[in-house]
Amino acid sequence: MFTYEQIFKGKENILLVMAHPDDAIVFFGALIYKLRSENKNVYVLTITNGARGSRDNEISEEELAKDRIDEEISALEFLDVPKENFTCLNYKDGEVESNYKLIGEISKYIRKYKADIVCTHEPSLIYSPTYDKTGFFVQHRDHRKVGEATIDSAYPFSRDKSFFTEHMAEQIEPHSVFDILLTDEDKANFDFDYTENVDIKKKALMLHKSQFDEDSANDIVDSVKFDNKFLEKFKYVKLLW
Repeated sequence: MFTYEQIFKGKENILLVMAHPDDAIVFFGALIYKLRSENKNVYVLTITNGARGSRDNEISEEELAKDRIDEEISALEFLDVPKENFTCLNYKDGEVESNYKLIGEISKYIRKYKADIVCTHEPSLIYSPTYDKTGFFVQHRDHRKVGEATIDSAYPFSRDKSFFTEHMAEQIEPHSVFDILLTDEDKANFDFDYTENVDIKKKALMLHKSQFDEDSANDIVDSVKFDNKFLEKFKYVKLLW
């Protein structure tokens, strides 16, 4: 298992590439709070605007997209991530493809922010068991596609000068990334204990008012609780070249 210090020592620029407007808080909220408490630069690139994230379809896509982006900005600001560090590419839910276009867009932000580590979704598993072994989670298709495109962006597309040469016209130079942090669907090797700050994460979750209330926020944090410790679990991947 890796420790926080092993992964983040010496890293100043952290880029999260997430599928939906609430994913950064659900998967990385407590870690974001820790990183900002150490004055590290946290940037969030969200691919979709969450416009279809309503089971009941009682609100227009335009209204819901605006609400969800506003909620994400509020939740990130609550964790001390400034508004200017957030970008949404405004893809529609369910229409994300891991293709050259998306790889180029993600690579641009890896290069722009000179990311020391990129955090994103685990892309390889379609479904995985819950920790209590009572059933399975389906890994959302948007999550898988965003994770796949982000890993491709980290290696080799953001690194190699021959890809996306149009970035140079904006003075955005190629950049190499050697560290990736993935969500925990497959063989987590880094447990981040945030028990002392569990209320901070709950409050950040509840700022996504269209998605969560107090009960659902409790369910999220309780789903990864072991021996009275609240954890965010990740898979750390160190690239060699």
